[in-house]
Amino acid sequence: MPARRSIAAATLVGLLLMTFSPLAWAAPPKKPPTKPVSGDAPASDQATITVSSLTRGAKVYLNDAEVGEVPLKAPLKVKAGETYAIRVQKRGYAPYMDTVMAGGGQNSEVEADLVPTMGVLRIDCNVLRARVTLAGKPIGMTPFDGDVAPGKHELRIGAPGYVQDTRELQIDAGQEQALTITLSPVPAPVVQDDSSVFSRWWFWTAVGAVVVGGVTAGVLASQGPRHVPAAEADGHVQLP
Repeated sequence: MPARRSIAAATLVGLLLMTFSPLAWAAPPKKPPTKPVSGDAPASDQATITVSSLTRGAKVYLNDAEVGEVPLKAPLKVKAGETYAIRVQKRGYAPYMDTVMAGGGQNSEVEADLVPTMGVLRIDCNVLRARVTLAGKPIGMTPFDGDVAPGKHELRIGAPGYVQDTRELQIDAGQEQALTITLSPVPAPVVQDDSSVFSRWWFWTAVGAVVVGGVTAGVLASQGPRHVPAAEADGHVQLP
């Protein structure tokens, strides 16, 4: 019996030590951190293209896809080892085109110098489809929006029933010019009140009477003198 009690006491003491031991409540060992998987390609597979131009508002195209306007906020991210077509264009300017071979981890710079060639003319008018003539040649109808040759030209805008608008216009290459034109209706003819003697009814009535009398006298005069037989002249009638 004493031996059994000793074994039981030792077992109880061991359980108590295990229960209240700091190691029993220690956090389980952490697993080694897993390396995050990145979806980005390695730096050697990436490249950038920087497009700059002095023509603000020009549109930038990468392989015929529009990617922004000048100035671009950031370089274009592309895949390294491929060739890309760069196009920069704006109305009134000759487009700029170039090809770039993207190198791994490198930045390619493109400076697009656009040359102005045409002017942009916009015309708004109160009359729809009024004819627009520039330098003597019809170029369209209102509202008008088109590219025109630079220089000084005569601009005419007209429509049936309206007074034609004519003005001198200076067109500058690479510049936009907007006009708002108001055509005025053709004024109606003015009928004036004639208070002279020629507007009186009695004047023309008298004139008509004089004309009729003159015609009658002329007809009678044209018949010549009338010859009266002698018997009628002396009042005797000759019997058979």
